[in-house]
Amino acid sequence: MFDDRMVIRFLDGKVIKAFGDNFLPAEDRIMVMECDGPMRTIELSAVKMVCFVKQFVTDSHSTHKPAPPLIYQAVPGRKITLAFKDGEVVKGVATLEAEPKRGFFITPLNPNSNNLQIYVNPSALKRFSFD
Repeated sequence: MFDDRMVIRFLDGKVIKAFGDNFLPAEDRIMVMECDGPMRTIELSAVKMVCFVKQFVTDSHSTHKPAPPLIYQAVPGRKITLAFKDGEVVKGVATLEAEPKRGFFITPLNPNSNNLQIYVNPSALKRFSFD
């Protein structure tokens, strides 16, 4: 139980590090165990994103360095660009046909990213576009 490392970023700017399990986008809430605290329930409507990460502490020079040009896209789906209301921009791949109304998952394009997968709350977005 609680095998995945998560960094949960809330709409109000709060960030917590926790352990949890993968979940379906249709769920309304998830149960997590905070790294320095108790088990708690998180309402997904209150989050900006839930990042499933390789490790909690990263070297930003290695994890944020640009990826080499993409020759082959190993992850199925369409490339998307997400612009959040707080100014952050994230690029990834998602198996979507249209802009979603409910939460969805993306896989980062950059293989150097610490993020393995990201759950996105559409209410946190300013702009959604297919590339």
